[in-house]
Amino acid sequence: MSTSDKGTPFPKAAVGRKLEDLSANELRMKLYNAGVDYPDDATKKELIRLVKEHC
Repeated sequence: MSTSDKGTPFPKAAVGRKLEDLSANELRMKLYNAGVDYPDDATKKELIRLVKEHC
């Protein structure tokens, strides 16, 4: 498994893909990398909304 410089997986998870096509974990990684807090029990729709608002 490849990792980014920060030691996190999915360093280029969203390149060329729609948010709806990403897994919930990939969406969480985008939020994590942007420093955005998100609820542990967030649905995929909620994660997409947060990514659109903050990333």
